[in-house]
Amino acid sequence: MNSKVLAVLLTSTILLSGCTSATNWERVDADEFAELIDNNPEAFILDARTSGEWSDDGHLSGAVLIPHDTVKDSEGDLPSDKDELILVYCRSGSRSQTAAQSLLDLGYTNVIDLETGINGWKSAGYEVVYE
Repeated sequence: MNSKVLAVLLTSTILLSGCTSATNWERVDADEFAELIDNNPEAFILDARTSGEWSDDGHLSGAVLIPHDTVKDSEGDLPSDKDELILVYCRSGSRSQTAAQSLLDLGYTNVIDLETGINGWKSAGYEVVYE
């Protein structure tokens, strides 16, 4: 391959890599999650648990319930701005990872996961609401 073709391929690869969406999300503890909520009142808070857990165990104020296994089918319930901050949690931090990956697959770029889930949230002394 001549040097000009190689240079064009290399430049194209570099330019295209800058245009891709996020490939990972950040995981934070309860204190960092609470700070993100306080500092970003317009953030979309996604509860990735079941409706039974939502009712029985409470949920974060302002959260929207979208079970982890339905996120990819619920794009109409998610923010239209793919760069909007989405804070996602579940019971213990497991299913929220699935939800976070689904969000990335849908093109969202600003996803942060509560590593400890709502259990860790409560253990850290933060409140939940029951409706």
